[in-house]
Amino acid sequence: MFEKIKRWVREAVDENSGYRLVLEHLSREIPGGDNVVLVALGKASLSMARAAQDALGKRIRRGLVISNKEGPLEGLDLYLGSHPYPDEKSLRAGQVLRHLAVDCGEDDTVLFFISGGASSLAVLPHPPFNLEDLAFIYKKLLLQGANIHEINTVRRHISLIKGGRLATDFYPARVITLAISDVKGDVPEDIGSGPTVPDRTTREEAVEVMKRYGLEEYIKKLREVPETPKPSHPAFKKTSFVLLANTLKLLRDVEKKARAEGIRTLILTGEDEGEAREVSKLYAGIILEVLRSGNPLPPPLLILSGGELTVTVKGSGKGGRNTEFILSLLLQTRGLEGGFCALSMGTDGIDGPTDAAGAFFCGDAFNRLRGVDPREYLDNNDSYTFFEKLGLLLKTGPTDTNLRDIRVFWIEKGKGVEEA
Repeated sequence: MFEKIKRWVREAVDENSGYRLVLEHLSREIPGGDNVVLVALGKASLSMARAAQDALGKRIRRGLVISNKEGPLEGLDLYLGSHPYPDEKSLRAGQVLRHLAVDCGEDDTVLFFISGGASSLAVLPHPPFNLEDLAFIYKKLLLQGANIHEINTVRRHISLIKGGRLATDFYPARVITLAISDVKGDVPEDIGSGPTVPDRTTREEAVEVMKRYGLEEYIKKLREVPETPKPSHPAFKKTSFVLLANTLKLLRDVEKKARAEGIRTLILTGEDEGEAREVSKLYAGIILEVLRSGNPLPPPLLILSGGELTVTVKGSGKGGRNTEFILSLLLQTRGLEGGFCALSMGTDGIDGPTDAAGAFFCGDAFNRLRGVDPREYLDNNDSYTFFEKLGLLLKTGPTDTNLRDIRVFWIEKGKGVEEA
């Protein structure tokens, strides 16, 4: 059964690739004008750009793709940036991006594709900030467990190309933004830190985030940066925003596949957030409740959820939010007999700074430990190493999309895991 579940997830992720989403959209809605400038930024940028080329052909006069990986691409400039922390390559990509933006004119139509990872892949610090400042601030916020809205509130206010500032550079060109959401609530200014949309947060909110996470030394610099452009700016009269896909869409696509094979399903949420090891306690309680009382639905049952958790790093190990969640869940469910399996993975194929998308386990996993203490690995934030030893890592490679994380729980009361 669990092999089926992994297949359903894989197929749903493929159906939400940047290529398929863009091609489907452009088959319904073709932008007007013959001077199309293509800009693709993020982990799905290569596939989104290829789809636009296949759909629009020679109407694309020039373009720029900024990605985290190499790939075949004709007629467009490709720059590689770094993720999750920006580096010199990210800076160069940001410089080229802004140069392209200011070079656009009133007769140009800009197709701007954005997906997860965009905030780090292209950066351009707003003076008096520099690249070293940005890299330190990004890392500090991530390691301290700041949520994506807090992180992007700061990112927007210390950048020359985020928080709507890039839209003012494109102006008076028309800008159509097509986005794949990897953020809670699908808030446009949080997707890639919102280069082409107005920023509804303020500099003072960014100051409060810096105070909250021990970045007081940068507040003086932040107060020297002008406020980000707001909805009243004339540039936004010539911009539009289209959401191509989000986490809930992906969950529903997985659900359709399960229901087609007669499986009872329940989608809990596409908006998970919080510390990974703490959220795992909630899911352990849900699994226990279903096994013991059949509430909220009786087994056999497939529970789906998604979102993006955080990890406050205190140890020196290797891992990501998905492997840490699954390791903590394994500890929380210790002592339960079989009958359930759990999976958590990043839909981009990357879990933190690792080559794994996430991890999985079934209820008999403790039989495989052979003297290994999972608590030690959790305390050291070393979940990747733990699941590597057990052979329970999920490695998908890059998926050409990024819709936040997905979690799947298969619960079948009264049967052993092997039977399930």
